[in-house]
Amino acid sequence: MRDLPQRTITAVIYAVVVLVAVFAPPPYFAAVLLVAAALGFLELMALRRAGVLVIVEGVLLIAGCVSLYFLRSLGDPSGSLLVTILAVWAADVTAYLVGSSFGKRKIAPAVSPGKTWEGTLAGFVSAGAVVLLAVAPTGIYVWAVLAALTIGPVAFGGDLVESWLKRRAGVKDSGTLLPGHGGMLDRIDSLIAVAPLVALLIVFTGRMG
Repeated sequence: MRDLPQRTITAVIYAVVVLVAVFAPPPYFAAVLLVAAALGFLELMALRRAGVLVIVEGVLLIAGCVSLYFLRSLGDPSGSLLVTILAVWAADVTAYLVGSSFGKRKIAPAVSPGKTWEGTLAGFVSAGAVVLLAVAPTGIYVWAVLAALTIGPVAFGGDLVESWLKRRAGVKDSGTLLPGHGGMLDRIDSLIAVAPLVALLIVFTGRMG
């Protein structure tokens, strides 16, 4: 956890930018998504030696950005979009803190040496709790219950895919844009995996907000 101060400063700045974009009018949010997608694709080009995994990550990037805009277009930025973002952040932060402090059992050391069962499971619980607490004042809808159960595992899967891509490409981070975190893909890998999930849950359960 030696890089915690640097990670924290970067995370705070990143969070402010994201939250401002979330509550800004949809065209501004779309502009931020386009910038993030462009930066992500530039990083993918640099990782092209990873082969087919670059295509997989590219598809996830497109699907994730489209789904995030869909969630924003539902009309309530403090609704499903914010819940999704906060849940992913909660899973990421909790997994890092718990894994760094108490983690002993590695999940996939060959792909992502830092991930532990202790941190990952704590992240799952944290993500689920954030979803349920966030929607509780207006009612616990089916999509929210399903999201609480699945956001953690799907976020972990998105992170693992990107970690595998980096290992195949022979690099530690996807880029150097965000000090302490790496590149844009390092920061949004979980979110672009989770956003399509939440969008589909909302569509198929009929809850559009």
